[in-house]
Amino acid sequence: MKRFTSFDFGLSGLTSLFHEDWSHVGEVEEVVSSYLSVGEGPVADEAQKKEAAALERDVAALACSSLSDGDIEMLFETSTSWNYRFRTSETGRALLGRIDSACRRWQKTYGRVSAEADPMWSSPSVVNEVCDLIKSTPLQPSGEFLRYFGSGISELRDALDRCARRVSADLAFRLLLRVHLANFISVERDYWARYEGVSSRLALGEDLLSSVEFLIADTRPEAN
Repeated sequence: MKRFTSFDFGLSGLTSLFHEDWSHVGEVEEVVSSYLSVGEGPVADEAQKKEAAALERDVAALACSSLSDGDIEMLFETSTSWNYRFRTSETGRALLGRIDSACRRWQKTYGRVSAEADPMWSSPSVVNEVCDLIKSTPLQPSGEFLRYFGSGISELRDALDRCARRVSADLAFRLLLRVHLANFISVERDYWARYEGVSSRLALGEDLLSSVEFLIADTRPEAN
């Protein structure tokens, strides 16, 4: 089954808008509206409706899961390179609630469709493959970002693993790619073929994976 877009989408796609200047857009709700924007048009096309459906599904699955608020907060903060920081009184599920409400308001205005689904994307073989990749792929942030991670790489792996097993392997893998992009974490060349394999089995578009390709670590020996 082919996806409705070749780019990132859903919650992982939304996190890309939480860059260092995101607050100039407004509050979280305005960022969601910007993400789902139809421009000047009075109607949304099918792809835009499917984008909203994918975002709603990701958020609902994560909010209703057994993941802790701490897990959700870690996944969101690392996916935004800590450009989104949770306030003392804010929880991961409270943020998801705000995103969900903004998404539903958009759907009330422009229409609702069902999110795309394929049994392959949640099959045990795919879940196990994604979890194995999360467990084994090197995640080595550069010095610029290391101060944010501290000793939290193992905690991040655990949160991604729980997301893959209890929520969605599809979402967990997209968040893993977003963590790479947001924090300029290289992908070891030996693992790139495995990233391509998982991406293919999840029917993710070529533009999503190619956006990470520049981060492949060149481990080839230098020529004399």
